[in-house]
Amino acid sequence: MQLDSVVDGRAGQAGNRIALLVAVVTVLLFSGVPQGHAADGPAGRERGARTAVTATLASLPPIVAPGTTPQAPSSTGSLLATFAPAAPGRRVVLERRTGRGWRAVATTTEDAWGSAAFSPGAGTYRARAVRAGHTWTTRAVTTSAWTPQFEDTFSGSSLDASVWNDQRREHESVYAPRTCARVDAAARRVEGGVLHLGVAADPQRLGSPCSYTSRGTSGTSPYLLNSQVATEHTRAFRHGIVAARIKPQRAKGMHSGFWLLPQGTTYVDGVPAGGTEIDVMEFFGENGRGNETIGSHVHYYEAGWDKVSLGDLFPAARRSLDGRSWWQEFHVFSVEWTPREYVFRIDGREYYRETKAVSQVPQYLVLSNLTSDYELDDLSPDELGDTAQVDWVRVFDATSRQTSRVTQGRRTS
Repeated sequence: MQLDSVVDGRAGQAGNRIALLVAVVTVLLFSGVPQGHAADGPAGRERGARTAVTATLASLPPIVAPGTTPQAPSSTGSLLATFAPAAPGRRVVLERRTGRGWRAVATTTEDAWGSAAFSPGAGTYRARAVRAGHTWTTRAVTTSAWTPQFEDTFSGSSLDASVWNDQRREHESVYAPRTCARVDAAARRVEGGVLHLGVAADPQRLGSPCSYTSRGTSGTSPYLLNSQVATEHTRAFRHGIVAARIKPQRAKGMHSGFWLLPQGTTYVDGVPAGGTEIDVMEFFGENGRGNETIGSHVHYYEAGWDKVSLGDLFPAARRSLDGRSWWQEFHVFSVEWTPREYVFRIDGREYYRETKAVSQVPQYLVLSNLTSDYELDDLSPDELGDTAQVDWVRVFDATSRQTSRVTQGRRTS
């Protein structure tokens, strides 16, 4: 990662040194259950004739912060223990190395991801899971402080104009047609330590219908104001861990997003290394079926604005919902962008990894809530007061000394 106004070329020196401290242990378990008669369910899999269990312990920046209310960003990193196959409810113990050996310092249970998150101080740790008479133990990782290279917590009552600017997008856009919308600061506000990104009626064209055509279908819509703020012209980053704590909007007919664009918003035809659109998170509102999820994508262009798109909507991300809906709670959405790949996470849990189309140039941050032509038919006037809420944004340095380390573990009881 780099601040383009301060540093040049440092990401090239980083090479493959980005990523996280990770310890991995794989254990083969054997039991007396006759072949062909293994029990069903997580406990049954553990008692099966031959079960491979993978246990990882990852040292992450403080990007694990689900909750229903705004929270100040933490200065303490996160440890995420993950066991596969998952056994939700299985007890997980975090142990810290001391001069007298290992000492238990925290206990929790696996979630739907097979993960257990901890936020300890600096030290050397390992995690162990216990169920059905078996124990799996990760190898150790050593944690230290994570210091963000960029941070905005949206304190005060206005957006910091030295960092963010409202990107000028007037009605027709070559990237995603928004015939009936333009970006304007009147559609967003800062309040209570949160950036609210909204959609509003355009006061300059009240009562005037806008005609649009999208995907072969024509329609009309009121003229609208959209929210789209960016660090264009002020801060750009090349590689790093980019994170934002966001509570998406409920309304359908608009979509909130957290993304990165190349400096100058320019692309090199057919050369994604020259710049891509990195969509860390997009959410398209309530669909009425109760299976809403978030999308993550990487886009670049061939000649003639022929878009190439990678990524998708990811139903697995719904595992992070704690019995609520997306618009009822905050989650930290992040991408770990290295010279070789992108790793997309929600509250530290990985759901998408992409090794194609990796940008190697500085890119700036974008936060938005937009109404593209293809979704206008789903937007109703009573939804215009809805907003996506951004609690904070942070970027961690790609050249951090927390470098990648993977080790093979030993069998435990």
